[in-house]
Amino acid sequence: MEHTLDKSVTYNAWDNSIEPRLEMESGDTILIEMEDSSDGQVKPGMEVDAFKQINFDLIHALTGPVAIKGAKPGDTLKIEILDYIHKGWAWQSINPEKCFLPGDFDDFYLHHWELVGDVTKSMPGITLALHPFCGIIGVQRAEPGVFRTRPPGPFGGNMDVKHLTAGSTLYLPVLVDGALLCAGDAHAAQGDGEVSINGLEAPMDVRLKISLSKDVSVQEPYLVTTPELQPAAYAGSTYHGFISSGPDIMECARGAVRRAIDYLMKRPGLSAEQAFLVCSAVLDLKFSQVVNVPHYTVTGYLPEAIFNS
Repeated sequence: MEHTLDKSVTYNAWDNSIEPRLEMESGDTILIEMEDSSDGQVKPGMEVDAFKQINFDLIHALTGPVAIKGAKPGDTLKIEILDYIHKGWAWQSINPEKCFLPGDFDDFYLHHWELVGDVTKSMPGITLALHPFCGIIGVQRAEPGVFRTRPPGPFGGNMDVKHLTAGSTLYLPVLVDGALLCAGDAHAAQGDGEVSINGLEAPMDVRLKISLSKDVSVQEPYLVTTPELQPAAYAGSTYHGFISSGPDIMECARGAVRRAIDYLMKRPGLSAEQAFLVCSAVLDLKFSQVVNVPHYTVTGYLPEAIFNS
């Protein structure tokens, strides 16, 4: 059976006392409508001064909870991600207080993206392939109380794992009766790191098949994903790798991002703010080594395929 859960009611915190909006049988599918992460406050064309005035306490917006009949603590949910449907637009910002380079940017910045099919060309000289996924998908926490959505955990939540794409399967532990699954914070694209504070934040629908797992048991999230770890448009592309080593792994990552920003400013002529957003949308930060203690290495990978010829 297929269900639909609209976005007329959203929640901005985890709270296991919230009654489920819908109950479904194990093995049913559901189409979940999701607001953008601002809970509908950001609109296409909004100016940055208006953006500064939104209620940031409403980030993130979750649709749910969805109860799975018969789910009990100790069970495992199998969540097959079937499809994403975007609404033609997304936004992205720099928050100087929460971004990965707080000393480099001293003011808010807001950018709007037009999504056309599987790409967006809303940045000069750049074409980004879309790679939609739920930034947040999770079950209600075991602990009673109201909890902000920003920290992820064993329940899933704000993991921002960009490989939660269509064709992937996520397993989550059931922590309360019914599991009470929620989803939101959809991104049309994001690099590993989400360094500006945002991926391409977009209202979106996701279609899921949710079952009680008979074969897999987990206590933390477990993902079985597709072999295409990057959008198909980047297949065969060369990559630019910005390598940074040193005793502070966070400073290594920042060094890699700064070098990628510099490259994007020089090559297509982007501003520092535009380049930082592109890094947040597509630059993948990877641990290259963590064994040469006290020195670590982080590499930021940028696909050549994003540059317009």
